[in-house]
Amino acid sequence: MASFKIICASLAVIGVTAGSPLFNSDGTRHLLINETKVNQDTLRQVTILMRHGQRSPVDTYPNDPNINSTMAPYGWGQLTNKGRLNVYDQGLYLRNRYDKFLGSDYNPDKFWLQSSSADRTKMTAMILSSALWKPNEKQTFKPGMEWQPIVLHYWPRSEDHLLIIWNACPKLTMERMKVENDTKVKKINNENHKLYQLLSKHSGWPMKSPGDVANLYATLRAEEEMGISIPYWIQPYYPEKLKSIATFSYSMNCYNELLRRLAGGPFVKKLVNKMMDKASGILKPKDRKMFAYIAHDNTLVNVLSALNIWDGKDPDYNCMLMIELHEDNEKWNVQLFERNSPDYRTRPLTIPGCETICPLDEFVKLTTSVIPINYDKECKVDDPNYIVPPSPPA
Repeated sequence: MASFKIICASLAVIGVTAGSPLFNSDGTRHLLINETKVNQDTLRQVTILMRHGQRSPVDTYPNDPNINSTMAPYGWGQLTNKGRLNVYDQGLYLRNRYDKFLGSDYNPDKFWLQSSSADRTKMTAMILSSALWKPNEKQTFKPGMEWQPIVLHYWPRSEDHLLIIWNACPKLTMERMKVENDTKVKKINNENHKLYQLLSKHSGWPMKSPGDVANLYATLRAEEEMGISIPYWIQPYYPEKLKSIATFSYSMNCYNELLRRLAGGPFVKKLVNKMMDKASGILKPKDRKMFAYIAHDNTLVNVLSALNIWDGKDPDYNCMLMIELHEDNEKWNVQLFERNSPDYRTRPLTIPGCETICPLDEFVKLTTSVIPINYDKECKVDDPNYIVPPSPPA
């Protein structure tokens, strides 16, 4: 088993309550609400997959006038205050939605928390859990302090086979690089050739593919959200034109059945295995009620695509997928919900070929094709000299 690190989250608790507003990406806000009712009497297991909160730029382009900025007070690639607050509200939402099911006592056997190795996902996990697991009277260790440490797990990126797969699967990276030469991708590149030239000239970044545009778009958006002015040369194309190309770049990571199997399949496999173990009475630890995974936009797209339910839109900050396992009259079913911007309303999702309330056995059948049987073997390449290219920004 790959080595992993465990963090006991320690942070200053943000002073917000269950009625605190949730900020949308455009700065508007609405009250924290739970639009869908959950039958907590039939609920047996919940799996959460969520993107990290709003952040400062991860990196930037060579000609950025802000290239020497420290991105104070946060630092590069770190959660902003708005991002922290929104994450906290997501934790309050989960507590509101699953309060009876979870109970008030925190125990690592009951709640599994895992993130990628990026600072912003680890911090998101810490903040989310601080809202979800405020200590009850028995677990309060300092009067007036509404916080307790929650165990967080993560693997180094080179060993991550679940949330941000690249270095860990050479076959995935090889197949992904082949997509760059796909006819449809070439057509998009040709149609945007002049735009690529303009972006390359002004940014200093060579623009050759949708992925390059996506990186620039992510930087510009993060800077704008921090109050930094957008350069004049990009204004005719920002945000809509760049966003459309950036959104297409997500699909390139799960472009065909093989990529969906290698990129999103491991998560679906773990999801299915844990649900089957619960239904069979062999889940360990037996008291585990919730799995929470904090990752990236690409992670959400890869998993949604593997489940054949991605709507082609970008998963915004805090976008959350909730997979519920229910037992009703000794029959097991799976229900999926998504919470995304701009309104953060909870929407049910339906796996093609099934109903919104999908029998567990049928869910397993419908996902069989994307579940790797022997992942290590499937990730191998024939060329012994193949070198995995540098991983793209998360």
